[in-house]
Amino acid sequence: MKRIFWLIVGIAVGVYAVTRLKKRAQILAPESVQESAAKLAAAVRHFGDQVREGMAERETELRDALGIENATQTDSTQREDYR
Repeated sequence: MKRIFWLIVGIAVGVYAVTRLKKRAQILAPESVQESAAKLAAAVRHFGDQVREGMAERETELRDALGIENATQTDSTQREDYR
């Protein structure tokens, strides 16, 4: 009876270990890594777009609040004006 019990326990542990290793192998497969990297890159791009939109909105709000019209000068011409 003891031998049958340990045989069943061994089989169960073996099946569990094999299924866990298969899942790990799928996660670490090149396709999965590329997919994860693509998702991360898309999320970073989306975040950057949102930040730029927010910056533009805030700049417009500040210009309106200060009564400054949209400046057409570039940074280089602004630096020359202050010299």
